[in-house]
Amino acid sequence: MKYIEPVKSVVLFLLVMLSVVLTFMIWTYTPDYKFIEQTEGKEILIGPQKKMEDVIRPYKAIYRFDKEFTGTVSNGVMEDIMEAFKGWNVLDLMPVNNNLTANSVNEMIRTNNCMTVFFTGEIPYSAFNSIFQFADKELPETTFNRMIIDWSNYNNKDLQVFFISGNNEVLMRSRVSLENANQFVRNIIEPAKTYGNFKEVERDGFTSLYVANEKIESAKYTYFIDMQSPDIFKNVLFTEPNNVLRTDESVTTEKYQDGMSLMTVDKNLKSLIFVYPTAESSVRIEPSKLLTDSFEFINEHGGFTADYRYVSTSTSNNQLDYQLYLQGLPVYSDQAINRITTVWGDNRIFRYKRPYFTLDTDAPSEKEIKELPSGSEIVEKIQKLNNIVLSDIDEIVVGYYLTQDQSELYMTLEPCWFVIRNGVWTKLTPETLGGVKNGLE
Repeated sequence: MKYIEPVKSVVLFLLVMLSVVLTFMIWTYTPDYKFIEQTEGKEILIGPQKKMEDVIRPYKAIYRFDKEFTGTVSNGVMEDIMEAFKGWNVLDLMPVNNNLTANSVNEMIRTNNCMTVFFTGEIPYSAFNSIFQFADKELPETTFNRMIIDWSNYNNKDLQVFFISGNNEVLMRSRVSLENANQFVRNIIEPAKTYGNFKEVERDGFTSLYVANEKIESAKYTYFIDMQSPDIFKNVLFTEPNNVLRTDESVTTEKYQDGMSLMTVDKNLKSLIFVYPTAESSVRIEPSKLLTDSFEFINEHGGFTADYRYVSTSTSNNQLDYQLYLQGLPVYSDQAINRITTVWGDNRIFRYKRPYFTLDTDAPSEKEIKELPSGSEIVEKIQKLNNIVLSDIDEIVVGYYLTQDQSELYMTLEPCWFVIRNGVWTKLTPETLGGVKNGLE
């Protein structure tokens, strides 16, 4: 019995030590967690993503041979021109004139062995960074909407290029050194000798207009349309799509809102407007940044769902517009929205307006070839009108006028002549040339 107490003491000591060891093990234990890979939310793309040069395209090119003009608005030729520009080494870009007159521009375009490439919108030089190789690292914060290319010294592998700004009346000059100058002349200049004749429409004190001197054949198309669900745009544009409340304002209007943003859907015009009110800003953004921000915002969600092209900038309110094109011609309508418009705000989008339909497939059985009057004939008829002054016109173009069927299953695109005045398009038809009344924006 005399060993019982010592044994109990030893057992108690061992139990205490075991408790201490177990407690220490619990405190210091680190479980062998398996690594769980974080999965990002699936990116939502409404359409294919594009490059900047896909939305910046010329719409017309004219060439001066032996005091005569030839020209084209062919979509294929415009693509060839942009492809030929790739890799150009643009040297010695410098200002020549900051007060360019209309007569000076006209004289430059009339110079033999020169081609003029026309763009609809004012383009920042930085937008061509992926096309040209500018020798200057810091590009001017000016813009241009015409390029005049003098190929008279191409045998020396040298081209002289002038950039003309319609808005700022600025003329920039550069030199392009081309290893493949012969290829440029063979692919771009020589074919122009077979293009149709163009007429210069002179206007005293204004830049001339250049129109086709021959009748134009173009196809009338019928397209089935594809409606994209506004819910797709809701998921793209709102920060927390699950918190968005949808309400039916009327048979033709829906609203989506989350307390910070508002998206309004117009079923008649097949369009939507997204607004983020707190981003509104009166601070003017430089054209280069404005174009980059607008393009990246739309492109991030694949918003260029068709052939949309940059056509205008309003720097007073940071607005950019992209026009729908078909077969290289602009599309206009008063029955459906045919432009993508962005207004940039304080470091983010403030207003975003766009169509939510796409032209799906054409119906070949409904295709019809139409003959339009020549541009010269259109100018003659305009000169006889009292309500259109030739000097007020910015451009005369062939485009498509879009109408939709009552069933809303397909749309018809008919080729027509249009004039543009201060951003407003007016359709010209044989019936309306006696007195044009309908302006299409």
